[in-house]
Amino acid sequence: MRGIAVTLACFALVAALLAWSRWLARRRVASLGHVALAAACMASSVLLWSAAAGLASYEPLRPGHAIAEIRFDEVGPGRYRATLIRLPWGRVQIFELAGQNWRLEARTLHWRGLAADLGLNPSYRLERLESGPADGTAADRSYALASDEGMDVWNRARASAGLSKYAEPAVAEVPWTPMKDGAEFRVVVTHVGLVAQPSGTEIPVLPPPRG
Repeated sequence: MRGIAVTLACFALVAALLAWSRWLARRRVASLGHVALAAACMASSVLLWSAAAGLASYEPLRPGHAIAEIRFDEVGPGRYRATLIRLPWGRVQIFELAGQNWRLEARTLHWRGLAADLGLNPSYRLERLESGPADGTAADRSYALASDEGMDVWNRARASAGLSKYAEPAVAEVPWTPMKDGAEFRVVVTHVGLVAQPSGTEIPVLPPPRG
């Protein structure tokens, strides 16, 4: 996508140079036409570059693959240190959680139409880690896991009928799960959401439902 943005920026530069040459040749109408073309190409380039920056925080969505590991160590009554390891890169983040349960939320994007034809594949972004009481009614602690650089394509796809033709935004999450001292989980992507596999167990990943 950034390659397309750079190409459009080059077209904008060429159109601007042509507009200047037409202006010097006193061909005003042709000059204004090239100015409009340059402006359109540059606006499209900026838009695509911003979208690419926003999508850079997303990772390929591959059902059956683990996207994170998380371990809990009790540091006090009702307080846990959560060590989150993002896969496959191995980036480690440490959080302090309060309560009895935890959950992990991710945003997903599925592409169709022209977006899929351009090579955009399903992707996800870890969004939030939360902890709360046993009844799971509210979060005691909540940590944002993603940055807000570039265009927020996910929210734009939800708000724009035009963009929603090409992008399908959704939320995938690990449901509220008890925290215990020494508990370890692997977070695996499935076709119906995220699953937390306790260490030493394997939860079968079902194939996608047939339409």
